[in-house]
Amino acid sequence: MFKKIKKFLDEVKVEMSKVSWPSHQELVNSTLIVVVVSLLFTAYIFLADLLISQIVKIFY
Repeated sequence: MFKKIKKFLDEVKVEMSKVSWPSHQELVNSTLIVVVVSLLFTAYIFLADLLISQIVKIFY
């Protein structure tokens, strides 16, 4: 049982060394893009909801 676990962890270590990790700057840029797009999407949904609720108030 422990041999299988050790073998698995050794294989994980080998595979993790093959991964192409992003640089710090790439990570920061990607994070900023995600945050900005999320904020824009949130603003769009907020404005659409506000508009629809105002239209509904006119008719009801």
